[in-house]
Amino acid sequence: MRTRLALAAALALAALSAAADEEVTHSFSTSVPRGHIRRVVVDIPAGEVKVRNGDTGTIALSGEIRRSYDGWRRRAKEQTIADDVSAEIYVHGDEAVVRRRFGSNAQSWSARSFHSGFEIKLDVPAGVDVIVETKYGEVDLDGTFGNVECDLRAGEIHVRTPRANVRDLSASVRVGEVHANLGDHSLEKEGLFPGSMTWVNAEGKADLHVHTTFGEVHVTLTR
Repeated sequence: MRTRLALAAALALAALSAAADEEVTHSFSTSVPRGHIRRVVVDIPAGEVKVRNGDTGTIALSGEIRRSYDGWRRRAKEQTIADDVSAEIYVHGDEAVVRRRFGSNAQSWSARSFHSGFEIKLDVPAGVDVIVETKYGEVDLDGTFGNVECDLRAGEIHVRTPRANVRDLSASVRVGEVHANLGDHSLEKEGLFPGSMTWVNAEGKADLHVHTTFGEVHVTLTR
């Protein structure tokens, strides 16, 4: 009897966990002409951000919103909220800002908080400056860019970019790990207050400054 009760409790707990892990999603995509844009700012407070090189004449954004729900009765409501959450590209002068967009069904605190998980992919022309203002999550940049700045409070940063393009590299973490493959040698720092890692190339064009207060920074300079 005791065994059957324990098994029933375990099955119930597993069912509750599975229900809590249910998600609704909403995909989105948009683009704008490159025009005179010289800098792209990612104003997504939390989530997963991937930046790659794309067409020379276009800034393109795609992604997905995820919202968890607990119990099938919540599914329809959460889907309605998710369907009204997306991201957009706002252009002002020579700057393009990638920012969240909330429709009339997504005005609650829950909709605007971390409960709406963002995963975005941004394609930018080579040479454009990229400023990532995300504070929590994962940032992955792979390509040739202008100046790059990223300062997380918690999370991981991965950067892969041509060595010849970088003029000044600064990679740091307050608590965690810093790994840099500089092409001809690698450097690693980890622990509490491991400091910053710097590298200078007088023939380069762009500054690369990446930092996270808590987490990991990985930089690879390719030949």
